[in-house]
Amino acid sequence: MTTDVFGTAALRGAVLEAWRASPARLREDANTEEDHARGYYRDRVLVELAQNAADAATRAGVGGRLLLRLATTDEGTAVLVAANTGAPLDAAGVASLASLRASSKRDAGTGTVGRFGVGFAAVRAVSDEITVASTTGAVRFSLADTLQALEDTAAQEAAQGRPTLADEVRRRDGSLPVLRLPWQAEARPPSGYDTAVVLELRDAVVRDEVRSLLEAVDDVLLLALPGLVEVLVDVEGDPPRRLADVHDRWDVLTAEGEVPLALVADRPVEQRGARSWRVTWALPRGDAGQLPHVVHAPTPTDEPCSLPALLVATLPLDPSRRHVAPGPLTDEVLARAGQAYAELVGRVAADGQDATALVPTGLAAGAVDAVLRERALEALVRTPLLVPASPQDGLVAPLRATTVRDLTDPAAVAALGTVVGGLVRVPASGAAAVRVLGVEERTLAEVVDELPTGGDVDWPALYDALDGAAQDTTAREGLAALPVPLVDGRVVRGPRGVVLLDDDVTGLAPATLAALREWGLRVVDPAAAAPLLARLGAQRVDAAALLAHPALRAAVLGQADDDDLEHADEVTAAVLDVVRAAGTVPAAAVGWLGLLTLDAADGEPAPAHGLVLPGGPAARLLDDRVLAPVAADAVERWGREVLAAVGVRDDLVVTTVPDVVAGVVPDDEGDDGASLAAASLDGWAEYVDDLAEVLDVGAYCGDVPAVADLDAVDDERWPELLAHLAGTPALRAALVTPVRGEGATATGPSYTAWWLRERADLPLPEVFALPGASGLPAALVPPVPDVLAALDADVLRALGGVGSLAEVPAARWPAVLERLGPVGASVPLDVAGHVWRAWAAGAGPDEAPAVVVALTAPGVAHVVQDAVVADDPRWWQRAGAHDVPVVPVPVPGADDDAAARVADLLDLPLASSQGDGDVAGDGEPEDVPEALLVLLPDVPPVWWRHDELRVGGAPVGWWVVGAGVQAQVHAVHVAGLASGLAWATGRWGARGEVEALLADPDDGDAALSLVLG
Repeated sequence: MTTDVFGTAALRGAVLEAWRASPARLREDANTEEDHARGYYRDRVLVELAQNAADAATRAGVGGRLLLRLATTDEGTAVLVAANTGAPLDAAGVASLASLRASSKRDAGTGTVGRFGVGFAAVRAVSDEITVASTTGAVRFSLADTLQALEDTAAQEAAQGRPTLADEVRRRDGSLPVLRLPWQAEARPPSGYDTAVVLELRDAVVRDEVRSLLEAVDDVLLLALPGLVEVLVDVEGDPPRRLADVHDRWDVLTAEGEVPLALVADRPVEQRGARSWRVTWALPRGDAGQLPHVVHAPTPTDEPCSLPALLVATLPLDPSRRHVAPGPLTDEVLARAGQAYAELVGRVAADGQDATALVPTGLAAGAVDAVLRERALEALVRTPLLVPASPQDGLVAPLRATTVRDLTDPAAVAALGTVVGGLVRVPASGAAAVRVLGVEERTLAEVVDELPTGGDVDWPALYDALDGAAQDTTAREGLAALPVPLVDGRVVRGPRGVVLLDDDVTGLAPATLAALREWGLRVVDPAAAAPLLARLGAQRVDAAALLAHPALRAAVLGQADDDDLEHADEVTAAVLDVVRAAGTVPAAAVGWLGLLTLDAADGEPAPAHGLVLPGGPAARLLDDRVLAPVAADAVERWGREVLAAVGVRDDLVVTTVPDVVAGVVPDDEGDDGASLAAASLDGWAEYVDDLAEVLDVGAYCGDVPAVADLDAVDDERWPELLAHLAGTPALRAALVTPVRGEGATATGPSYTAWWLRERADLPLPEVFALPGASGLPAALVPPVPDVLAALDADVLRALGGVGSLAEVPAARWPAVLERLGPVGASVPLDVAGHVWRAWAAGAGPDEAPAVVVALTAPGVAHVVQDAVVADDPRWWQRAGAHDVPVVPVPVPGADDDAAARVADLLDLPLASSQGDGDVAGDGEPEDVPEALLVLLPDVPPVWWRHDELRVGGAPVGWWVVGAGVQAQVHAVHVAGLASGLAWATGRWGARGEVEALLADPDDGDAALSLVLG
């Protein structure tokens, strides 16, 4: 007979007696067990069994091993076996199993998990027949035996007249508190284990549920229950699965301690002694597994956890053991959990991993999660976890960290980190994390503004690292105030305005470099020169670019206005040194370089553009009393090329005045390029005024080249100088190229041509005939003057030469008419004809002339003050009639309005507006010869013969009223008839042929000419 080592009979007797005494107690126990089995613990049987196994191992002080096996007995019953190592079953343990919420582990101390005697009830969710076998003995719990014992006890009560218990058993319909009645059993745990719980699974549905739970067992179970070191899952039909060495796959941090007594004062009595707390955080290494995202306490709860790690903490739970109970204890444990989490994140960061991925962002998943995140963030902001921008620095706590908002280039951030404390590198994925952590976010400009301007800064390395970032426009703006070390030891803020010297400048004399610095040229220390500075606005200059720098220009202009000759010598020496290094001078610098002070041969100081080089064309052509030779020692020191580059005259030079506007004179006191250039040219103000008369005031003329120093020409050298102008391409272009105004059709003379005509002491007429020009009688236009005789046609034209009267400029027509003599002077018809043809072609004065050439009688021309303009050839016959001279207008075509144009040009009336065109007398009608009717289709068939023909009281040889076949042609003689018929038919040029056919109708040549003409 087996000994009842655990006293199960006494336990059963006590319970049955209690139920016998109070059937309501049976009901309470049954309901409680049913709540646990069907509600709170239905899906937690494996977790609760594992928790008991962990506690047993902890009590025994060994690493717990747990076997979870799903098998089928020979009878076909599905069985779940949970075998574990550790403290074996004892009488107190059995009593605890048979009690609800009265755990034997109440005084077990730190390390055990179950304490309140309810976890074992989870087995009732899957089984009605439970056996607990240990090396010390075995007990079992059976629904069938419990029902039998209750029925027997109820029958005894009923026999005594107390049917209440029997009624309650009947109402329970088999739902009884099985775990309240333990039974002695014969069983042993599997070999190698100290205790085993064997559950006969209720049915196939339960078997499938348990199988699913077994398949879901993973590392989280070992992490949540640190008393276990191994879990072996053996499911029938599947290969065994062993879980162990969990710390190889997870990064685990555990913290523990004890809470003050005051924090457990509100807890149930049996929980007040549990003042120790323990928090474990675990992070998977690699693909160790999926996080459950719920809080474990230590078994899983329904409280969500959004932090990317597994949390196991001794948090107080509500009776369901699925939710954390609020209160001071919970707040304290969560605060400790937040600190531990920060420590874990700091450890991850120290291992070189991205800690920002572990910072909670977004919204909390629940009330517990919200508090946990808040406490974690409070600790994280003080934890060194952010990667410093400088590799030499340690991890930075968010509380003292700074990020650069608009700088993403890693090299640039690292470089700034060497000089900016607390600067950190944050991956793009960590942007939200640093915002949550409250990391100070600054713009690149703000960071650059605080860069040190002293101390030991490796500027070249910093610039090289920032260069890549400066490809971005926004970054370039942020770097605008970047400190820049200068060659004189100063450090200035901002590359814009500093100068990077090119290689060809390194040979400048030290005195020159010193002068450049003195003039405000901020030269970058060559050791710090980098492409970044040029990208940010520093001016990279070679010697030629130095000459365009405002500082040099200001220095030269300053010495020109200063009486300190010693200072002027220093400026001149420095600038000439730069010019020598440059080799060429920018066009914009020519004007002010000419103001450099140099010594003349006689020792007197003079501006460079007021001196000439000995032996050059300028020295030969210009008067040395006006432009003196430069000192010989200056030529020896600097060379002819350098001196000529700054304006000392070796040859005549072309000075270009930029942006010329007709009628607008640059400021006399100005130091801009236009003012300086204009100031060096004699008579420039008068010249632009004359341009305004030709091109209109305000006409934009662009850049105007001009030969300078014409006012210094030696009087004996004019012929040679003119030949030199014509033969030197640049000088020639400045002479022969006219000035064109924007939007104007007319052109003005070049400054050089204007000066030679208007201001030179040369015997030049206002207009003269080009060699070989025809149709220009000397009475109108004189020949080329002797001083210009050797020049070519283009140069002569620029100086006033014309090839015809049509080329005579409007302003020069008064001079042409003046050559015809005073009023009343007779003018040969051939000379007068040239004038009339020119006027008809559109040439002529721009204002009404004082005198004109007109017919005072048919075939007689004189210079007159007043006249009328003939509308057409009819009015030529009335020249001198009533003492009115007539200006004839050649007839280029029947529809031409040349007469009106000439009248407008000369400001004279048309003859038809001043005289009567009525024909006196009827005349005798005669037929037009048949030959003309055929050859002139529009000829009228009849004409009127007159012995004397008067029109408006003046005698004429012919007249026509109307045109074409309807015209009335009146004539006195054959020549008049020919003119009338020719005019009436619009064939004025064929009047000779018409007259020949009138004389001889058979004249074949005249007929052919008329047809073909």
